[in-house]
Amino acid sequence: MIETDVLIIGAGPAGLMAANDLQKRDVDFICLEKRSEPSHLSKALGIQARTLELFELLGVQKPFLERGYPGPGAKLHLGGEKPSLVELYPIESRYPYMLVLPQSETERILEDHLNAMGGKVNRDQEVVDVIETEGGVYVQTKYHGEVQEYKAKYLLACDGAHSPVREALDVPFDGEDDGYTFFLGDVDITNLNDIHINMHLNDRGAVGVFPYKDGSYRVVGLDRSKQDLPHKDKPTFEEIQESVNTILDEPYVMENPKWLSNFGTSHRQVPNYRKGPVFFIGDSAHIHNPMGGQGMNLGLQDSANLTWKIALVVKGVAEDSFLDSYNEERWPIGKDVLKETSRMLKVVNLEGPQGKIRNWTGKAALTQGWVQNRIANHLSNIYNEYDGADRNKELRDSSLSRKAIQAGKRVPDHLLFFDGATDERLYPLIRQYGHLCLIYIDCEDQSSIDYAYDVLDTLNESYHDVIKVCLVAKGGTVETDREDLPIIYDVHRHLGEEMGMKPNHVLLIRPDGHVAFHDGSRDQKRIVPKVRKSIQ
Repeated sequence: MIETDVLIIGAGPAGLMAANDLQKRDVDFICLEKRSEPSHLSKALGIQARTLELFELLGVQKPFLERGYPGPGAKLHLGGEKPSLVELYPIESRYPYMLVLPQSETERILEDHLNAMGGKVNRDQEVVDVIETEGGVYVQTKYHGEVQEYKAKYLLACDGAHSPVREALDVPFDGEDDGYTFFLGDVDITNLNDIHINMHLNDRGAVGVFPYKDGSYRVVGLDRSKQDLPHKDKPTFEEIQESVNTILDEPYVMENPKWLSNFGTSHRQVPNYRKGPVFFIGDSAHIHNPMGGQGMNLGLQDSANLTWKIALVVKGVAEDSFLDSYNEERWPIGKDVLKETSRMLKVVNLEGPQGKIRNWTGKAALTQGWVQNRIANHLSNIYNEYDGADRNKELRDSSLSRKAIQAGKRVPDHLLFFDGATDERLYPLIRQYGHLCLIYIDCEDQSSIDYAYDVLDTLNESYHDVIKVCLVAKGGTVETDREDLPIIYDVHRHLGEEMGMKPNHVLLIRPDGHVAFHDGSRDQKRIVPKVRKSIQ
């Protein structure tokens, strides 16, 4: 029997994200994967801005930026007429684009990073049995024909849409098939040279074209004329070219196919992302059609929400019940994406008079700047926030101004002036320290500095190794006589003007870049109970 704290089943993007974060936080884990070697299939290819922010918090963003193609926006060809342009630069992030990168590259980058940190993936491990136990979970696998047994406190099911873990535990996967067959191909296109994603939509079907950094393209589409034909997993290159010719008035001329596939889609979700010691992540928890490029991002963001919480529980800082917040925060996000992608698919499949109305209203709406901004920011996932979860609602401070950032909200990566010497952004500080507590002062005021000392001492009693406290000054020259209270200057007024911080406010930021709580009471006795409540 091999024992560990956390067992990860599956080494796709979500499983590798979880493994990397647990490795960073010194949590004992084992990652099991059925495949004998990494996948070479491109599969998912769009990495959204919020996912790139989470990669930065993990410290792995650079190879993604080096290898990916920063798609600046999309041209929407509605009804075959002059395209409408959707720009992504309004995304309120350091990453105002969609990074186009094959899933195989995403997995390779994450596994290389894991290996560099001393972690690894255990391959050729096929799960054959999963049993909940009184102290955790028992898993049996086959490894080169031999049975291996594992026992863990927690199990992360990152094992895909046909999850053996979900099936072994008899967990429902509620939803239905969409009833459509899509085609895709990674190809060269001889008559296209465009930095934008191109989306074509008309009564004959839909075609999307995504540029890769090496100059090739992903072509994905839905051919209405072939929906009643028997499904087969792999089309021929000639069949895909025929579908493109059928749908488009001026077809793309394709050559050099690298990967071809057909796929159907479903909308399904488990009723709860947690079942005792087992947590469902990514496609094992939710599946939907590819509209908007959300699927892989949802799984990566699931992992980023859960793993730091497990680390706190395993180390005895938080109670097991704190892990219920994973379902409370992530399930509604998944539900919204399923509804949105289902709605988008229905809109795509409008035809005849309804299709003409869709084209006309779509073109008219896209002439409005605020519509463009909202679309860009919504698709980027930076609006995926947790302020609607009950425990975050309970941590709201009603005394704060309406613009003040509150529990569950995403924290933007603001620019600061650190220690009066160098520029520093907020995310590298979160990456370095995990929980980051900011105490705001207007200028050098001894009573405010004394209050900061009180908060620091109070937190150090129970959370010395968990929370890093920093003093944030609006300006001027501030000096303290304690090295354990570093000073940050809000010279750009980002924290004061955009996050609503005022003198003596305390802001606790979670390791995933969301607010744990924002307190304006100037009462250090309230801080520890709020910390405890945020991780109970």
